[in-house]
Amino acid sequence: MATMQTTALALEHLLCAVGDPISEIRDIGPGHPEFVRAQILRAAAGVLAKVPDALPAIAQAIRGVEELAVSPRTRTHLAAAQAWFAGNPLLAAESYAFILSRWPTDLLALRLAQSCYFFLGQHERQCRIVDDVAPAWSRDQQGVRFVLGMAAFAYAESGNTGQAETLGRRALVDEPACPMAVHAVAHALAESGRHREGACWMREQHAHWAGDSRMRTHNAWHLAMFDVEEGNVDAALAILDDCLLPACAGSQLDACDAAGLLWRLASEGVDDRGRWAKISEVFARTVTPGFWPFVDLHAALAHACAANATRLQRLAGAIERCAQGGGYAALRARLVTLPGLRALEAWDRGRYGDAAKLLTALRPFLGDAGGSGIQLELFRDIEREATRRQRALPSERIAA
Repeated sequence: MATMQTTALALEHLLCAVGDPISEIRDIGPGHPEFVRAQILRAAAGVLAKVPDALPAIAQAIRGVEELAVSPRTRTHLAAAQAWFAGNPLLAAESYAFILSRWPTDLLALRLAQSCYFFLGQHERQCRIVDDVAPAWSRDQQGVRFVLGMAAFAYAESGNTGQAETLGRRALVDEPACPMAVHAVAHALAESGRHREGACWMREQHAHWAGDSRMRTHNAWHLAMFDVEEGNVDAALAILDDCLLPACAGSQLDACDAAGLLWRLASEGVDDRGRWAKISEVFARTVTPGFWPFVDLHAALAHACAANATRLQRLAGAIERCAQGGGYAALRARLVTLPGLRALEAWDRGRYGDAAKLLTALRPFLGDAGGSGIQLELFRDIEREATRRQRALPSERIAA
């Protein structure tokens, strides 16, 4: 019983994005009655991380149980993790979705399916998944708050901000200290343009998201973006310098948030003071080109804004090589990342008209970069700024 409580608590922390779930199950090894469940959680944490550095841990978790007799559901969990490890995120997502079609109350499969679809930029699929499992859940059922929180985020990404906010607030009634649900409400407020209300919400909920949470810096990013949209530039800059920049040294996603916030602050006249160089350095040190277009595009922006043409060209070369392959990563490199990089290279060289045209052409495919739509709005901002700068150029430069 004690061990079941350990793995159950690790799962809850994984779903809430708090604590260190993998550390909590570190003593569960081969021969232990909950070993298989622990291995599934270890593989799940690797999938959720969405970084190449986590792939060896996924492989190790799969190897630990692949020769054991396991249930069909567990076997499908392993197959889904294997698909992710093999570079087929679409198959991984559909495998987790298959689990839900048979076992709709599998919270881990729901979280992993949503994570994979987020990585792919398939937000409508996120909504369909939660809609499909909803009939299997009752309001007083244990764990329903996680379903509500995941549904809230899915609806926010799909533009149904009213439903997203309602579900997110409902998820927090029984357990206010859930950073994922706090984030879902923040996302709904951001998508609906209620920046002042969003800033108030994040400050009211500060104790519930700013502790030992893997969502801490991203929630701080939301607060900073609310602040800058309301003209509270100094508060947003403090969050960038005190929270995001230190955190991004160890996280590509935090570096993406730092890049997006710094771009927005720069548009308000904030001086660089070496910040772009710091973010560029993080990306140069940590990014595996071609793994996730969302990250690659933010890395390219940081290199361009740091005036580091060498890093930008090196990244573009790596993406060109990736695009020559035949897998899913190569397809996204061809359709999304390369066009985006060419646009940012044009921007870096002062060819603002070309940058604007390339970014305009990229619009129909930008969502396929994965990640959050509200974060990808950054590249629409760059397109608008490129258009403005082109119009401001002297006529003789335009003719040239």
